[in-house]
Formats: sequence, C-alpha cells, structure tokens
Amino acid sequence: MRSSTKLLLILPAALLLAGCAATTLPEFEAEQTDRDVVPDASAQADIDADTTRFVGEVEGAELYIARGADDTLCVIHIRDDEWEQMGCGGGLGAGLTLKSGTRIEAGTFQFPEVQVGDGTREQLSESVTVISYP
Repeated sequence: MRSSTKLLLILPAALLLAGCAATTLPEFEAEQTDRDVVPDASAQADIDADTTRFVGEVEGAELYIARGADDTLCVIHIRDDEWEQMGCGGGLGAGLTLKSGTRIEAGTFQFPEVQVGDGTREQLSESVTVISYP
C-alpha cells in the first residue's frame, strides 16, 4: 500500500514534465523540400544537412534552421548562396545576432529583455522571431 501511494504522488508530476518537453519544432515535422536545402550544408560538420528548413528572409538574406550535433538547434544566415553566419544552441533553442544588430530567436531561446531594448519582435515562422530596431 505504501508504494502505491508513492506511485500516485510521483506519476502526475512525471506526466506533467513529459507533456511539457517538446521533442522537435513544427518546421521539422514537414518533409524537407528543395527550398529547404542549404548550399554546402553537407560540408558543415556541425549540422545535419537533412534537417535544414527555410524559415524566411531577413534583410535580403535567407534564414534557415537545422538540427546540429549533440542535439542542438542551429540558425543559418545565407546571403547570395554564401554562409554569412551560423549560431547553435542546446536543445530546442538558439539565438543569433546579425552584423546589423538584428536578433534572431529560434525555438525556445529568447534574448534577455535588457538586450532587446526598444527592438520590435516579428514572427518569421512558427518557431522563429526576428527582433529589429528602428
């Protein structure tokens, strides 16, 4: 009887935690298309080329997300078919600050408000937000 009581107390907490833990982002649920393929992605050891997904354009350049090594999420910034920047973060979140100062939040990552300041957030895709400055 005693172990049954413990199980009844532990089970709801375990189920709650399991329900909160997402295993992927919505962009990765769809099959990769030709538009999602990043130039020279297979040459990058830090990412899985089969997981690249186009999420939109920022400042005239293309933005992608991909699964990286060691269960990371990566944000890739490509301009004129050339890799301009890439940033990876643990689990389901990554942030990237472009050379212009524009910030990209992907997945669960959010810049601290003190870094965002008077920036304006705009949703680029289901999992990616762009913070731009006037």
